[in-house]
Parts: sequence; structure tokens; C-alpha cells
Amino acid sequence: MKNFAASALLAGALAMHISLPTRAAPSFISDLDIVSFDGTEIDANLFVPDTPAPAAGYPTVLFTNSWVLDKNQYLLQAKELAENGYLVMSYSTRGFGASGGTVDVTGAATVADGKVLIDWLERHYPVGRLGAAGISYGAGTSLVLAAQDPRVDAVAALSGWSDIIEGLYPNETVNLVWGTLLTLTAFNLDPSVDVIWSNLRTGTDIDSVYDFAAPRSALSYVDQLNANGTAVLMSNNFSDYLFKPNSMTQLYTLLDGPKKLMLNPGTHAVGEMLGGNAGHVWSTSFRWFDHHLKGDANGIDSEPKVDMAVRISNEMEQFEDFPVTDKSKRYYLHPRLTYFNNASMETSAYSGWSWNNAFHGGADTRAGTGIPLLSDILEGFGVPVYTDMSGINGYYAIEYNSPLFWKTFKIRGTPTLEMWIKPSKPEVQLQVHLYDTDPLGWGRLITHAPFTLHNAAVGKAQKVSLELFTTSYDVPPGHVVTLAIDTEGAIYQKPVDTNYEIEVPYRSNRQSMLTIPHL
Repeated sequence: MKNFAASALLAGALAMHISLPTRAAPSFISDLDIVSFDGTEIDANLFVPDTPAPAAGYPTVLFTNSWVLDKNQYLLQAKELAENGYLVMSYSTRGFGASGGTVDVTGAATVADGKVLIDWLERHYPVGRLGAAGISYGAGTSLVLAAQDPRVDAVAALSGWSDIIEGLYPNETVNLVWGTLLTLTAFNLDPSVDVIWSNLRTGTDIDSVYDFAAPRSALSYVDQLNANGTAVLMSNNFSDYLFKPNSMTQLYTLLDGPKKLMLNPGTHAVGEMLGGNAGHVWSTSFRWFDHHLKGDANGIDSEPKVDMAVRISNEMEQFEDFPVTDKSKRYYLHPRLTYFNNASMETSAYSGWSWNNAFHGGADTRAGTGIPLLSDILEGFGVPVYTDMSGINGYYAIEYNSPLFWKTFKIRGTPTLEMWIKPSKPEVQLQVHLYDTDPLGWGRLITHAPFTLHNAAVGKAQKVSLELFTTSYDVPPGHVVTLAIDTEGAIYQKPVDTNYEIEVPYRSNRQSMLTIPHL
């Protein structure tokens, strides 16, 4: 493992965009209207190097815009690449910027547009090996384009998705804040997308949501990416509650070709917009393209494949692969005596009398992810979400505390929970949080995940299993890990009927357990 300290994000962002004075300035074409397959005009710009093309053609990068942004989003990065000999096109996907058409969320038309742009580049310039890159919407679109067009040799997908369902419907829970933000900010949204979002919100025809998501998700195209030999770099952020790291780590493990995974502090796309973890995200992306498109022997192919920052401290670590560790600690859930007592997590299985605890829907508690969007942004700068843990346990929630840690407990990876519950209604929701709790009772959020049952067997004990969002966190000595579970979360849609009870049975033959990967 290799450790190195991360410097200030802003300083890294500035450093990324200082061009070397000895480089020749590329020519810039600011407005290109390229007619797509169906007559739709796609607005683009182009940087052309001020050097002759190599024998194999210019290394080429196609930048795809983020949601609501346009072709001018990547001017600094595109100019930097062009000064280094790249032919670089940036474009506004249909429905955004000055491009025509409607936003279809990486639908067939948007992917076809990408192919038309590559055709145009090949007709007008000597194109060599080609890469696709983007942030957020641009990342997800680049991955799907690469899967469907073998001319794309390498991808840099930053704050993207590989599974739309995980983004908008994690564990069958509507991601209300992020979904609403996306649908309200796209003024040329295709009507079919409005129908899908309405179906998701109302729980109507959920099969149509899955049918919509599958062809727009890179996880559906693993075989194609592997067959194409695409070199895939992915970067995601721990507090990104739109496109969580989990689906990208899943995609990473399924890829056979060259691959690189970066997991960073902060929320959706903010780190990349401000330079990306002290410039590390963009500099690594450029090195990725230098090696896979230009053929530079810069060593990135022999370096550890996983770069992972530690939450709060932002210290960077490197690992050979993901999962980064095969070690884990298993905690069994033990009961609380009353609503006024915390429950416990022990390393030994529960073997006492048959016991039941209950908590109820109908109110939120202090367990949560903080102020939506704002808290997630601040964490990227080392400002954690603090919670007074005394305001959680009780009638509306339950807390389980681990034993005290005598040395730093280094959590790395994806915690999982298997829990027996007995719901009183067919639709119930669990908001599962993992905290680092200090001796004064203040907790810092480590990770969380929602979970909704829509057709539960009422009054019957059943086991639910879920992954919490992938994380990297150091629990200091003298602290405990707290599993806090309630029924409402600020960024998620709650059930219409919140008047329900969730009973937790404890039996020797019904063990509930939390598993935490660690170094």
C-alpha cells in the first residue's frame, strides 16, 4: 500500500490548468453544427493541435457534457490536451446547450449522436486511437458509447453511473431529492422520461423503469466492453448520493481489460469540477489517455489499480485491486432492554432468551446524511456530518453500539447488513446509518443506505440483506461504531402510510449481523 497526503483541492485545481509556455497553441473552432442521423443538429467545438498528425493519426478525445451543461464545460481540460498533441472535440448532448432534440437520458438517439460525431472526426481529420470522457451525464454516456462503438479505445468516466436503478431507486427506495433536481433542471426533457419518473414516484409499472434503465446502464454491456478491450478509468465520490460508488465498483470487478478505479471525498461531480481531489482525478485521467491513446510509457499500467481517499482526512491510499481487503469484522446484533437503552453489537452470536425489540414509522430522528447536498459538499473539504446520538434511539429508531476500539479501526470497502425483521405493514422503509461515535456521544457519519420493502409478509419474521454505500473511514481509538436505524431520510421518498411498526426478533436461529471490511 502506498500513502501520500492530499493537498488543498483549490490549489490542485489551479495547478491542473497552468499550461507550459513552451507548447504551441492549438487552433480552436468554437462552433460546429454537426447534423446527426435524424437531422438533429449537435453543437460542438474542436481543438486542433498546431503540430502535424503522427503516422497513426492524432490521439483524440471526445468530451460529453454533464447534466444541464454544454460543450464549453471542458475548455480548460480540452486546451490542455490539445497542447499535448490531442485532437479534442467537446459537444452538447441533444436537448442541452444549443443542440437540438430532447434529453433522452443516454437513450439510443444520444448514443447514435456520439457515433455520428466520431464519423465526422474521421472524415475531416486523421484520427488515431480515441478516448471518451465526461463528468456525471457525460461519464455514463461515454461508457455506453464505448460499449456500443469499438472505435472508443479508452474511457475516463468521472462521477458517472453504471446502473441507473442504483442512482434513482437504490434498494427500491426513490431518490427523491436527486431525481427531482434532475427532472426540474432539464428544460428539454423527453416526455418519456417524465413518464418514467412519475411511475417511479407513484410505484406504477415499475417494470417499465427497469426496462428504461437497462439499455442506459454500462452494467448491461460488460461483455461488449470486455470484447472491445476498452481501457476504463472510473472515478466516484463517497458522499455522492446520486451515483454511489457501489455500482461502479461492481462494474470494475467485472471488467477484464485495462481498468482503474478512484474513490474520492465529496459529493456528486463537485470534486471533479474543482480539480478532483487536489488535481489527482484529472491528472490521472490525462495520464490514462497518454498511455492508452498516445502509447506513452508513463507507468500507469503497472501502478496499483485502486486509488482510495480516506473520508475526512482526505489522505490517499493505493491498492492493487478491489475489494481492497479480504479482512472483515462481523458483529451480531443483541437486544436493548427498553426504548431508553441502546442495543449492542457483539462479536459473538446472540444465545439468550427469545427477545423482541420494536421501532416505529411516523417521524424522522437525528440519524441522517445532514443537510441535503450542502453537507455532502462540505465533507469533500474535510467537514464531517455530526450527529448527537442521544437524539436517535427510542420509539422511532434503534441503535447498536460496538465494543470500544483500542486502536484505529480502518474501514475500507462495502459494509453489509443481514437483519431479521417482522413488519406490521406490507410497505416499510429502513434508513440504515453507520456512525463513528466518540466518548461524548457525538457521531460522525461513516456511510448509510436506504431499504424499502413494498410487499412484505405482514407479521412474519423475514431476513433482509443490503449493502451500505462503499466507504473508507478511520475510527479513532476510544470510539465505537454505531449502527443506527430509523424509517425516514431527508433525501428519500417515504411510504405513503408511515404508521407502522418494525419488530426485530432475536433468536439463536435468527442471527442479525453487520459485516465491516477493514485493513
